[in-house]
Amino acid sequence: MQLTKADFRIGGAEPRELWVPANAEAAAEAVRACAEARETLVPWGGGVTLAHEAAPERYDRALGLGALDAMVAYEPDDFTLTAQCGITIAELRRTLAARGQELPLEAAHAERATLGGVLAANASGARRLRFGAPRDRILGARFVTGDGVLARTGGRVVKNVAGHAVHRLLTGSEGGLGVFVEASLKLLPLPPARLALTHGADGALLADAARWRAFPRRECAVLTVLGEEAAPSFTVPGAPFTVIVGYEDDAARVADDARFTAAQLGAPRARRDASDVPPLWQELATLEERPGARLTFTSAHRTPDAIAFLGGHDAARTLVFHAAHGRLHLWPRAEDATALLAAAAAHGFTPIGSRGIALPARPLTGAKHALRVRLSDALDPARVFALGERWRAR
Repeated sequence: MQLTKADFRIGGAEPRELWVPANAEAAAEAVRACAEARETLVPWGGGVTLAHEAAPERYDRALGLGALDAMVAYEPDDFTLTAQCGITIAELRRTLAARGQELPLEAAHAERATLGGVLAANASGARRLRFGAPRDRILGARFVTGDGVLARTGGRVVKNVAGHAVHRLLTGSEGGLGVFVEASLKLLPLPPARLALTHGADGALLADAARWRAFPRRECAVLTVLGEEAAPSFTVPGAPFTVIVGYEDDAARVADDARFTAAQLGAPRARRDASDVPPLWQELATLEERPGARLTFTSAHRTPDAIAFLGGHDAARTLVFHAAHGRLHLWPRAEDATALLAAAAAHGFTPIGSRGIALPARPLTGAKHALRVRLSDALDPARVFALGERWRAR
């Protein structure tokens, strides 16, 4: 498919020029040319999240990385791989599943989402607590700095501890510090058994803290609450909330977990086993990128009763709450955002991201901001990366 500049719009803004490098060296040359011309650039993978973001102040060039899609090295016996960062998450999954392994990274729209994009966003879905975020899985990387230097950090094996872990620093920097072109990651074996149980819940069940207290000790792979309109294809009809409980372990442990869940919540409305489970995990990840203005919160409260305060609120109809690791996504009406932010803060939820809704301004002072500016000065001295200012201001 022939890509055009229109495919790289951010908030309706189109770049003046599109570059699609064929290799890492060409990507470095492109960034270097931007630095010399004092222009700005945005690195692109699959564009899963970028397309919904607000336009940057300056957007001179888009750097499409889809051609960097090769598997560089795969060592099944060592449970490691190295791949170029334009490869999609779906392609990685297919390759690894053939050897009974997985890279447990969830990403919305996995057929489009690239490894580099997932690393840049530090994106993960419902299984984040059990299996870790991208920052926990990355072993090393090749990346391009803002002055066009093709650098390497970390290594390809688990025991490599040489140097500073710059690859972990770049993970989650959202394209504001550097461009991932290649990454090495540690893998896991596919679990012997998988189980996903779907239950309907009303406000009273959701608020029953005693009922949920033991779930974190079961080490659920997934414990997610959905609003009634979040996903009509698999939410429970007529229930204000749908709770999805997932387990991944040996067969005996999963069977015991199923009995425990039935004792707490009753018989499930739906049950998925084995190969039917991963598509559900993918659907949960994709829900996080539904269109519209969004608020994202984090909390140390990791049971479904933590969001009981949202009962009856319009935003609860489409909420996604990954209780296992305390991540809450809401799609409120603009006029409700201020009240929601206050209510969430009163119940232990801290906003960590927004789209289409302005969060209260914070003064750009203090040690955290100063450190981010120093890192930008070191890795992007010419301020080439158009999204760097957002990263510095977070």
